[in-house]
Amino acid sequence: MERYDCVIVGSGASGGTLAYGLARKGCRVLLVESGDFVKPPVGQEGLDKIGFAQSEYGPSRSLPCVGGPTKFYGSALYRFREMDFESTRLETGESAAWPLSYRDLEPYYADAEIIYRVHGSIGGDPTEPPRTTPYPYPPIPHQGPIKSLVERIEATGVPVSHVPRGLDYQDGGKCVLCSTCDGYYCRLDAKMDAEIACIRPAVATGNVRLVTQTECLRVLLSSDGKRATGVLLRTGSSESIVHADVVAVCAGAMQTPLVLRRSRTNAHPEGIGNSYGCLGRYMCGHSAAWQVIVMGLKPLPPIHTKTFAINSFYGPSDEWPYPQGVIQVAGQLPTYDQSAFVRTIVARSIVTHCMTEEPSSKESGLTFVGDELSPHLTRAPLCKKSLTRLAKQATRIFRRAGCKLVLTRRRREMGWHGVGSARMGIDPRSSVLDSRSRVHGFENLYVVDSSALPSPGAVNTGLTLMALALRAADDIAGQRAARVAQ
Repeated sequence: MERYDCVIVGSGASGGTLAYGLARKGCRVLLVESGDFVKPPVGQEGLDKIGFAQSEYGPSRSLPCVGGPTKFYGSALYRFREMDFESTRLETGESAAWPLSYRDLEPYYADAEIIYRVHGSIGGDPTEPPRTTPYPYPPIPHQGPIKSLVERIEATGVPVSHVPRGLDYQDGGKCVLCSTCDGYYCRLDAKMDAEIACIRPAVATGNVRLVTQTECLRVLLSSDGKRATGVLLRTGSSESIVHADVVAVCAGAMQTPLVLRRSRTNAHPEGIGNSYGCLGRYMCGHSAAWQVIVMGLKPLPPIHTKTFAINSFYGPSDEWPYPQGVIQVAGQLPTYDQSAFVRTIVARSIVTHCMTEEPSSKESGLTFVGDELSPHLTRAPLCKKSLTRLAKQATRIFRRAGCKLVLTRRRREMGWHGVGSARMGIDPRSSVLDSRSRVHGFENLYVVDSSALPSPGAVNTGLTLMALALRAADDIAGQRAARVAQ
């Protein structure tokens, strides 16, 4: 019977990066994905475009997929700020402390930036954390009206930074800085998503086997319930058992708790990692509001817009004792599912969003109904005043820069970039994982995905998921080396 050093459930930002991290260390890996490869839509107009949107492809078919949500992400790859790893008082609750520090994760951030070809600059960002190495690539240049807007904002005294982006933009690179990037699948393979940056090179080593359209039904445990021994998989109508020295569940904030819940045994009657009722709890994410900056009567040309951010209001200040968040420009987002009026306005506008951190508590999160999830999701009280304050700050900045018409639209009040449903912590009574991303009490069962994050910060979470995956790869490979040496 075939046995692996590690079986990974889920091929998104965390699972794909973990597979690559283990492959380059010589580990034999099975990567399990419940979806399939993304395929271009057939029989639709506009197939000559470089990218196609998730809404064009069909939400029911686009995810899950190989590469997970990164196939349609905006590739904004930020390091968390140092304060994001510490306990911080928010307007309506607490941002939980992590069981590790920024310094612990810094070398893995640097490694992930190389793998995902991150373009960036420390200039204009007062919250940029300390770095041992520079960005591997220079920042993506501002284009046309974006360049003009940035210059006008900076002329008012507000610092503006480049959004760190994972793109193959260099001499000989595939990226052409098109308008169909943020929210789109890239037909050029120029966006460094988990499939392009990690899964393809991992499979090419011969150390990783990828299986698609295969669901993990449960994690299998030893008779005493103290070790993971493998997984039970289902492909179509067939079930199979795969044995592995290590199991890593990387299925995301919603699916990972379900996998662990379905894996309950007599030793773990409420599910693995749920002895104290923490599985599925402590969920939080980002609240967001949009600024629609109308630039004129004519539609904007198709340009690459996702290049700048304003981070001056990230932490507490003398004017407001709580963190507010980040102001970040979006790409030319797809609007196919919007009304004709909205499409008309957006076509003539630059769109930015304000992003504020949500607090968490044990009451916030998922509720299990047997082996399924209740549709009801409980949230801690949101930081609405902080988000409103940040949106007003953004509106004032853009109007001072000469933008006469700035519309604010609340996009999501909760749950964007959701995290925490199997969070890391020191105390098993208030967390599911230890500081090494292992389920408390297990040496060889890891959870490496958004469910593991104790808090979301206020920047995009993608690079932190990738860095945690590379850190876990070091840990798993170290265990393998120790076994071989025995």
